[in-house]
Amino acid sequence: MKVLYTGAAGRMAAVVRDGLAGRYERAVLYQRRPATEPLLANEEVVIGDLTDLDALTAAAHDIDVIVHLGGWADESDFGEILASNIVGTYNVYEAARRAAVRRVVFASSNHVIGFFPAGSILDEDVPVRPDTYYGASKVYGEALGRLYHDKWGLEVVALRIGTMRPRPEDRRQLALWLSHRDCVELVARSVEADGIGYLISYGCSGNSDSWWDSSRSWAVLGYAPVDNAAGYRDGVAGTPEPEYHGGVFTAENYRGGVW
Repeated sequence: MKVLYTGAAGRMAAVVRDGLAGRYERAVLYQRRPATEPLLANEEVVIGDLTDLDALTAAAHDIDVIVHLGGWADESDFGEILASNIVGTYNVYEAARRAAVRRVVFASSNHVIGFFPAGSILDEDVPVRPDTYYGASKVYGEALGRLYHDKWGLEVVALRIGTMRPRPEDRRQLALWLSHRDCVELVARSVEADGIGYLISYGCSGNSDSWWDSSRSWAVLGYAPVDNAAGYRDGVAGTPEPEYHGGVFTAENYRGGVW
């Protein structure tokens, strides 16, 4: 198995790479800057930007699976979202097609369904209700993956990632938390599972208070989370009750970590 990670220097990628170090014959890190930390087993760095289709295509040569973790990971002005998350995601799928990559694992987001009321239980078939330009860009990535599967046969797993943290930090995260070790296992199953055509799945741990019913997609992937946010309830008891799945992202004046 030969895997390429986009956004390889990012927070999620660091967790995944560490957890899967040495598991694959080759791990290509596609990132904008040279590595500042020692490389892990079987890793190599390719410097490039998501907006450079030719560079992405060259990096994807002889790769089995692209794990697309790159792009802008918060709300921003539309120009930033357009370049990183819309043009960049198109380039990933198109590079995969041109280089005959078998599968793309796309890091989508819970913000594609952010405007559903908190506590409502959602499966993968609900209509999208993005809460930001960022969320809308992830809707685009899921739809583009559907196109590339139906038209060109690319296998696609779109993971609607919840909140990946060492531990839950508020009441909303009791429902959406994805522990580090469950994140590693989820990505591994998305890379390695057989019988995948096009699949959307929610990315969280086995939380007792989960707002997502992922039983069907998890069965396809063979993903069985081991962590549960319920053990952290006392630590977040004083935090506000969320109104929507998307939390603060649904606020009219939210601009990406800035109000």
